[in-house]
Amino acid sequence: MDKYREIMELFHVVNPIGYSMEEVERAAAEAGGMPSELKNFFLTYGKSPELHGLQDELVLPNCSSILLKSDHIIFFNENQGVCQAGVKKSEANLPDPPVYVSAGNIMDKGISWKKSASSVSEFLIAMYGYQASICLPYNTEEFYWISREEKEEVERLFTRRRQRIDNWLYEWNITILGDNNQGRIALMDNGVDEDIQMQYSANTEREFKRMYGYLKNIGEAI
Repeated sequence: MDKYREIMELFHVVNPIGYSMEEVERAAAEAGGMPSELKNFFLTYGKSPELHGLQDELVLPNCSSILLKSDHIIFFNENQGVCQAGVKKSEANLPDPPVYVSAGNIMDKGISWKKSASSVSEFLIAMYGYQASICLPYNTEEFYWISREEKEEVERLFTRRRQRIDNWLYEWNITILGDNNQGRIALMDNGVDEDIQMQYSANTEREFKRMYGYLKNIGEAI
């Protein structure tokens, strides 16, 4: 079974489009390497239009908008360039290595990196789950602050996905929830503030109304 099936279902990718082998190998050479899992994702899904134009962006490592002035191979960019995700060049020979997120813009001096996910595949599944919590057709159009008690209630009501993202965007740790591949909820917790940010969206009006029925009295709109 395709490990990325839930991404394909969330974004209705019926005919995935990938980069050519020449494009991927050229990018790998310019970036200083590329793990096989990341290569395969670019080759199979990298140009699928459904996976672009979201909140944050998958980028081929030789993308001119990303500066490779680090010892990491960058492949995902926060929409305002606040942080990027990449793998260590020293681990590029591993098939599915851990993913790290930059603390600060990649153009800044003294940039540091923190672990975000245990593998490229887990990061991609979680990241597109996070994108889905914002970008699916039926959404809240706003974010919510929820308490830690309310977070526990949301986690009780909805299925917690196996993957998560750590240290994204101001060091948010993001938990992804969703009972099926028609909608996603993201809970963003920096481990410091009392409140946690929540957002959710769905592919169908029916699924959104179902989610809203549970969540309508939880949290305060930001």
